Amino acid sequence: MRALRRLDLDRVAAARSDRDADAPDTGDGPDDAYRPASRLLVDALRDPRELALVDPGVAAPALRVAEALATVRTLAAGGADAEQVLWRLWRDSGLADRLLRASQAGGRRGAAADRDLDAVVALFESAARYCDRLPPGAPAGFLEDLAAQEIPGDSLAERAPEGEAVRILTAHRSKGLEWGLVVVAGAQEGEWPDLRLRGSLLGVEELVDADVHSADTSGAALASKLLDEERRLFYVALTRARHTLVVTAVGGEDTDERPSRFLTEMGVGDPEPVSTGRRWLSLPALVADLRSVVTDPSAPEPLREAAAAHLARLAEEGVRGADPAEWYALTPFTDDGPLAGEEDTIRVSPSQVESFTNCQLRWLLERAAGASSGDSASALGTVVHAVAVLVAQGSSPDEIRERMDEIWSDLDFGGPWQAAKQRERADEMVGKLLDWDAANDRELVVTEEGFRVDVGGIEVTGRVDRLERDDLGRAVVVDIKTGRNKADDLARHPQLGVYQMAVLKGAFAKLGLTEPGGASLVQVGEKTRKWREQPQPPLGEDPDPEWAGTLVREVAAGMGGARFTATRNKGCNACAVRACCPVQDEGRHV
Repeated sequence: MRALRRLDLDRVAAARSDRDADAPDTGDGPDDAYRPASRLLVDALRDPRELALVDPGVAAPALRVAEALATVRTLAAGGADAEQVLWRLWRDSGLADRLLRASQAGGRRGAAADRDLDAVVALFESAARYCDRLPPGAPAGFLEDLAAQEIPGDSLAERAPEGEAVRILTAHRSKGLEWGLVVVAGAQEGEWPDLRLRGSLLGVEELVDADVHSADTSGAALASKLLDEERRLFYVALTRARHTLVVTAVGGEDTDERPSRFLTEMGVGDPEPVSTGRRWLSLPALVADLRSVVTDPSAPEPLREAAAAHLARLAEEGVRGADPAEWYALTPFTDDGPLAGEEDTIRVSPSQVESFTNCQLRWLLERAAGASSGDSASALGTVVHAVAVLVAQGSSPDEIRERMDEIWSDLDFGGPWQAAKQRERADEMVGKLLDWDAANDRELVVTEEGFRVDVGGIEVTGRVDRLERDDLGRAVVVDIKTGRNKADDLARHPQLGVYQMAVLKGAFAKLGLTEPGGASLVQVGEKTRKWREQPQPPLGEDPDPEWAGTLVREVAAGMGGARFTATRNKGCNACAVRACCPVQDEGRHV
């Protein structure tokens, strides 16, 4: 029991990843004390043996960094200077070839690679100067020298142009100035006018206008106000020219770009169409032109053959996008067979049964392809589930609050104000959890208990938040929910039904629980002052007591199949793979 009392939130979170929560007591030595996430990371980089129990795919980046640090320590101890250490790290990193290929491919990634290479060259030059100026050029001294350097920032003061020059500035900055020739570039709809709402995060400007001028703050009024401001700004830009004014815009049938409405309103005349027939001087533009010719069935055959020959030559040089194997919608399926063969064992969990029932495509991309995204909501849910264990152990509110204070600074919520807001929400959910626990009259048997059962060759694994015993000695599974949406159709809720089926299959027979007495969802994340418990009746009271087993077999067959359907549901707004979903606007092109 003493070990359970010392069970911290980090270990409980690890238990939810199918690790054993009943670790034996190892004593009260310094190695068993609480260490924040930053300290754990530093210790792991200093001694890679700390990563022995971490999944290899997750630990690989940390191991590479640990090896690099070990190399630095070894070389520094052997008397190597800063330049030699940098060259060794650069050679071992393997970044040279990767950045070179990206730079030669061009495009945005190529530009980023060029900047990275320039930064590396500047670092090596700095190390070489340091070693020549202050031999023997110890690596520690070089780091101190870099940290002590002060790089002056750009001055914000106005400076007059020297000699013949072209001034590039915004319309706001041009107010009060004049030139003989003025070019107003990019007079596009969406830029002139730009009707996007601007201002501070909380909209203080609108509040001041409403208070001082009693202005209309409706959406239409704000849009009208922005349009007037944009029109005046465009007028300012046009009237900066003494003799010659040039206004440019882009439009046409083959593009979504349209010239600004202000071109007609300001009386500058009809635009003169210009077409140079030239392309941007870049490889991506050349590849795009050649591909458009090759795929145009109306183009002359000799022209298409010549374009294909050029694309083949570019593909041999490794230019990105030149090889048809990289073209969108032309890549063949790697394998059109099912995910699981006849001899394979399919493993499912109660949560996966629910997610697969809601949307098969989302399950495939998140579970099978790993396309999920960690967000603050999942981190908050992990904390609340860990606190639920402390509540079950009888910890007082003060003890729970103290424990949360210890770990909260290690959690990343995107910013201090967001962390404070999430802490308030966490405190609310913990309060609801404590109130529910006080009102719950069922006997608690165990928390965070894992199970594994076989259902006709299908392996069902999972972990229950709480396992309780009712007055009739039956098992009641309690699942704590921290989301804001309550569940519908509790009688056939997939996750709860699978939990009950696991009880019926003997998942908790060692605890003396073999008959399901129902299950419950305890909602603590809703925008209500009180918790909400949503019970599911026992399987035996359902008209079809075998519905959960039937659902598991159907889901397992679907998980091992070759086709996965995208389905709209109430979880679409929080879906991490919307851009790949054909039923969503973002992924309709898929």
